Amino acid sequence: MGTSGHLSNDVLFAIKYLSEWFPIGKLKGIGRKLGGSYNINIKVETSRGEFVVRILNRSNTEEHLHYTQKVFATLSEHGVPVLNPILTSSGDPFINYKDKLLQVTPFVRADAFQCRHNQVRASARTLSVFHQSLQNTRPGPEPDWSFYRSRHYFMNTIDLLKNIEGIPKHELKRVEKLAEHLLETWEESQDDLPTGIIHGDWHFWNQLYKSDEVYCVMDFDFIQQGKRVHDIAYALWAIYILLPDYAKTFDEIFIKGYANLTEEELKILPIAIAKVSLFFLCQAAYSSTPAEKWRKQYRRQMPLMEWLLADGERRMYEAVHGKKEEPILDPELDPESESEESDPDAIIEADPESDPQSEWTELE
Repeated sequence: MGTSGHLSNDVLFAIKYLSEWFPIGKLKGIGRKLGGSYNINIKVETSRGEFVVRILNRSNTEEHLHYTQKVFATLSEHGVPVLNPILTSSGDPFINYKDKLLQVTPFVRADAFQCRHNQVRASARTLSVFHQSLQNTRPGPEPDWSFYRSRHYFMNTIDLLKNIEGIPKHELKRVEKLAEHLLETWEESQDDLPTGIIHGDWHFWNQLYKSDEVYCVMDFDFIQQGKRVHDIAYALWAIYILLPDYAKTFDEIFIKGYANLTEEELKILPIAIAKVSLFFLCQAAYSSTPAEKWRKQYRRQMPLMEWLLADGERRMYEAVHGKKEEPILDPELDPESESEESDPDAIIEADPESDPQSEWTELE
């Protein structure tokens, strides 16, 4: 392993002296930067094996990390395979070095997500166990940053966007109208939706797999109390936006794979997914290039939000229960029927405007 040249001197110094805080053996080398957009993850090798050093985003707090550690213990008791950080000699799951929070975890050798049906099913099943395991867990401190946002955040952000040059006013007005309907519907559903501890960032790339089963769940930066349907919606949003070629099968597999989904959750899923899309669109307000970010996200998120609000409820229902059968009218009781014989072409011919398959072409 060669020393990484993309780290600050403070971080390099801390990594070189990790063995003074963590029982991981003597450092032999600093390797490559691993995946992850929120934290910096660096692979290292020591005399005791391979590990990952996580330089945590500044929005992480010590209070939230301590709470997460308690959640890990509960999940492990219920068989959820979490990636536990290595504890320091004083029993902490991190160190604070020059205002930087650092964690160390074992380096796990397993498969990344490879777009296999069984991996999707396993992810959904594991999420269900995750929620059930934590249903009696007391809520802890909320993360300083989250994908799970309130109506107040969305409306304030839309107001910010109105004052940013380069964002088309007609597009923003269209989004604002959609957001008002979406958020009102979401708020009206709250009393009927199960509440619990949510992961907050559940998608296939935050899990590792062996034999297509979830071998390790990672990235607990955003756990908090919330409506558990958010985690399901976030995973489905990732399918629709990041895996459009697989959307027509993966969404059904994931929804069916999640045990104990209530009818109320199933009904609100399109709204919850659209809320995730709205979040990523609104984030343009905080970009260094907001107009460019808006253009990119508007093209990606708006078609999905509009489809979800128009046909999403039907799609979610059919994914679980199958297509609704159209009632067959008795020709003798149909005043518009001219004879008892039906035109076979009229039965076979599908209306492209109502064909659920045609609605999906926008997302592919």
